[in-house]
Amino acid sequence: MPDGRRLAYTEWGLRDGKPVLCFHGTPGSRLFCPDEQATSTAGVRLIMPDRPGIGRSDPLAGRTLADWPKDVAALADALLLTAFGVVGVSAGGPYAAACAALIPGRLRGVALVSSRALTEYNWAERPGVEEAWSPDERAEFDLAQQDPAAAALLAAQHAADWVDQLDEHPEIIQKELEAADGDRWFFEDPSRTAMFEATMRDWRRQGLDAIQWELIDVFLPWGFRLAGIQIPVTIWCGSQDPRVRHIDFQVSTIPHSSVVIWPDTGHLGFVKHWNEILEAVV
Repeated sequence: MPDGRRLAYTEWGLRDGKPVLCFHGTPGSRLFCPDEQATSTAGVRLIMPDRPGIGRSDPLAGRTLADWPKDVAALADALLLTAFGVVGVSAGGPYAAACAALIPGRLRGVALVSSRALTEYNWAERPGVEEAWSPDERAEFDLAQQDPAAAALLAAQHAADWVDQLDEHPEIIQKELEAADGDRWFFEDPSRTAMFEATMRDWRRQGLDAIQWELIDVFLPWGFRLAGIQIPVTIWCGSQDPRVRHIDFQVSTIPHSSVVIWPDTGHLGFVKHWNEILEAVV
């Protein structure tokens, strides 16, 4: 990066393919490609970067959602990409939305996939949304308004037990996702399950101190509004996904948006329908 930080990324697909940057969820990292075969068949060069503090990317203290498009533009410049598509999966959704709002001239297409944060943590555009948050989240948000650094430390403390438990029992996430009948197929392939667990482990490679700002980014000023996005955006989700609610809010708030709801999947619908997403953003 221009400031001397390292930003790690992984590539799949065709070296000379149509470029698409995909922003992973939480816990997640650069190590997971939703569908390698579909990526190559679509003629895509898929680039998956680790956000600061995650995987092998250096931390960035005080970062906000609005800082991410700067890193994306710097990565694209380093790879000699003038234009590209972006896909934000789950917790990666706000980062893709930030790119749509702040660097629209670089983007060929935008996909917001299975992203609850765009609705359930959008406190600036949905007044009162914090009433549905947990006590820990309310405490982090309140502190973030006064002392962001202290809020980041508090979020890391709150997350410690869950992260330790996830390290010992990665199947916790699997059991949660398998609650959707349409996602059970995903874990039938041992190699795919191993890749999924590896991407979760790498998420906290550098420890909780490195990712503490990731844990509170939605509680800080976003630096953009969904209502201010002026380029076309497609919103995707599975009808069996218990994590994604209020999709109507995203569609009604983003001016030039459309929605695709998959009836046969839950939170992992983007894996089954990866080819559709790629076609939309290139």
